[in-house]
This record gives sequence, structure tokens and C-alpha cells, in this order.
Amino acid sequence: MESLAVQRQIRENASYLQDYFSDMSAWEKSMAKKEQQLQGSKRSAAPVRRAVAMSVRGSDGSVSIQHPLNATIDTPSKPTKAPSQHVYDKGYKKWDSFDVVRIGPWTHPILIYALSGCCSEGSRHTQCHPPSRRRGSRGSTPRASNLNSSQESCDGYAEETIDAAAVAAPVNVPRDLLEKEDGNMHFKQGEFAAAVNCYSRSLSYNPRNPIVLSNRAMAHIKLQQFGKAEADCTAALAVDGGHVKSLVRRASARNALGKHHAAFADLESALKLDSTSKATIATQLKSTRDLLKLAIKRTPTTKIHVEVGGNNPETPEPPNPKPRNPQPKPVVVPKIQVKLPDKVPSTAYEFIRVWNSLKNSPDKTPLRQAYLLRLHSANVPKLFKDSIDADLLSELLEALLGFSPDQVDFAVEFMAALTRVPRFAMVSMFITAKEKEQVVAFAAGHIRGDEIVAAFT
Repeated sequence: MESLAVQRQIRENASYLQDYFSDMSAWEKSMAKKEQQLQGSKRSAAPVRRAVAMSVRGSDGSVSIQHPLNATIDTPSKPTKAPSQHVYDKGYKKWDSFDVVRIGPWTHPILIYALSGCCSEGSRHTQCHPPSRRRGSRGSTPRASNLNSSQESCDGYAEETIDAAAVAAPVNVPRDLLEKEDGNMHFKQGEFAAAVNCYSRSLSYNPRNPIVLSNRAMAHIKLQQFGKAEADCTAALAVDGGHVKSLVRRASARNALGKHHAAFADLESALKLDSTSKATIATQLKSTRDLLKLAIKRTPTTKIHVEVGGNNPETPEPPNPKPRNPQPKPVVVPKIQVKLPDKVPSTAYEFIRVWNSLKNSPDKTPLRQAYLLRLHSANVPKLFKDSIDADLLSELLEALLGFSPDQVDFAVEFMAALTRVPRFAMVSMFITAKEKEQVVAFAAGHIRGDEIVAAFT
């Protein structure tokens, strides 16, 4: 961790230094631009305040000669007030006396940042910077005083600029991005546990960053922590529902957890959103479909009858003439004549409600067949839409396969209509092999038998 802290400190110092150089370069360009504007402008020179005379010493004494500057400058027709020297020259002459050797090292941003730990906020300039010469000290000339004042003004300007840069520089590099980059570096080196820690620290600064959440999920997958990976991908999708990488990585985690159906739905959503990685997502879809088929084959196809309240035959109870907990008598359901509704269902909810009400009837199959005969096969896709599931499809096939030979045409037409339901392609994968064989044998020889066989196999 100490090496990481040193690396982060080096990056921060380099960033501060780069900002300092950028500001200095921008200032130089602005000064050069202003100087070009002043040189190109047709502005008359400011008049001198008084004639300048120069004494020339010779054998005949001293002679006063007019300065050439007075002869070349034309005085304006209207008397104008000459601007003060510190306004007109823009401070260029003061830069000639600027002591770079004395000022430079103390204005370096890295040195200021290093000394900030030992200096308080209010006394930084007085304790951390070298003392300047006193203005007007003994033995100093007016020229030296002016030089000192110029350097002190430059010192103040440099200190204010560097202090502002030192305060504002950390904002340019957010801490969460630094932790994210450290996590990416650890991930590339195969240090997945360290990458998870870096991503977690990054999320402590910005918990709603979907990229960091998705990256941490990938690190969890590498560590075989699939439950945590699924949770991170779900959190990333809650922030950004169109994050394709989170969908694909959650599908991988769900496949590892045995949630193949949910993984298949995630990959379908990712395939709709991303048009550039269709080949990769299609490959994962194929492997997920194979896992689904394998899981269906492993499920038991025989029904297990469980007797409620019965005794376990492996652990027989000792004979007791008066049992402590007598077995409840089986409830005899009286036969009730079920009457089908006269109204043809218009929605899947109405159909499923009546269909499930016939489940406990002793004449379940004949009643369900009679209920199906009231439907028109052309309206089946519109009726079910997305409401059909694997259990309902199995019950429908059970009723259709029980039709008499004179009603085979209706049953085959109804099966063909079921193949046009939007979710049939996915739901048909959950049909057992025995049911598929029964459908193929039932539709064999019919005019639309080939269509049914192709849809169910």
C-alpha cells in the first residue's frame, strides 16, 4: 500500500506541475498578443514632460545639446496630459529587474505542496517563503528600494498564483478516478482481490458509477464470487439501464448460479442494445441455450405423489391401539357440475382464470376440450400475446392430444396458431422430449404436419 501511495503522490505532483506550466504558457501567449497589438496600433508616442539635455565635456567647457528624442517626436496640436509611467509601460521594465534565481525555487508548485504540511493556512507566506530585503533599509539607495518593491510585488503575484493553483489542482483529478485506475492496473496484473478493494474505495466517493460497479463485478467473477457479481451488475443497471457490459457480465454470473432463464433474457437485451458485438453475444446466447436444454433433460419427468399426513414407510411406528395423532381422513370433494361460461374469453387473464378453475374437476379433460372448441385458432396469438408459459403450454398440448380423430383438424390448426405466439420459441424449449414425440406422432399425415414438426423439434 505504501508503494501505491507514493505512485499516487507522484501522479498528483506531476499534474500540479503540468498545470503550472500550462498557466505560464498561456500567460506568455497573452502577453505576446497584447504586445503585437500595441506595436501594430497607430498610436502617437506620449510627449516627454521636459526637454532632455546632455552635457558633453570638451576642451572649451560643457555644451548643452538637445536630445535627439526631442527632435523626432512631433508634439500634438492639443495639449494632452501624459499618462503616468507605471500605466504606459505595462510593467515591462520592472521585469528586467526580476530576480529569477531568488524567486524561482520558492514558487515551484511541488515545493509549496510539500511545505504545506508544516505551514498553517494563515502564515504560509511568512513562514515558508524566504524573507525579502526590507524596504528603505540603511545603506540602500532609491534605485535599490524600487528594485526591492518590484521584486516584492512580483513575489506577492507569484505567491497568489501558485497558492490558487495548489488549492484548485486536486479538484482536477478526482479521487474516485485515481482509485479506479489503480483497480484497472491490479486487474491487468491478475490481482483481482486488490482490484476489488480499489473499486470499493472508488465507489465510496461515487457510489453511482456504473463503470466501476461493472468492473468490480468482473473482478468478482474472476474470484468466482458470482452472487456479488450479480448484485453489482444489477446496481449498475439501476443507474444506467443501457450498460451492455453489465448485462453480459450479469448473464455470465447467472449462468454460473444456474439461473439460465434469467441469463438468456439478459443476453437478449444486450443483443438488442449493442450492434457491434453481435457475434460475441450470439455465441453466449447459443451456449446459454445449450445449458437450458441440458438443465431440462436433467429434471425428473415422473410425477412424485406425496401423501399429506402419511407415515414414512422407512421408519414404521410401533403398534399403538390408540394413536396419539390420528391420521386425518381424506377429504371427499363432492362432484359439482361445472358450467362453462357462455362468453368467449377476450384476454389471456379471462382464459387462464376459467382454465385453472377446471383443474380440480373430475371431468377436467372433456371440459377443457369443450372450452378450447369455443376459441377460433386465428385469434390465439392475439389472445395469449406474452402471457403463455411452459406449464400452460403443456396443459394445452395435453388437451389437444386427447381430441378424437374427427377433431384432429381443429387440434392441428390450434397447434399451428400456438407457434405464432410471440414467446413460443422460448417456451417451447421447456417441453419434454416425450411431449414432442407425442405432438409429432399426432400431426403425422396431416396437411400441416410438416409445419408442426418443424416448430416443435
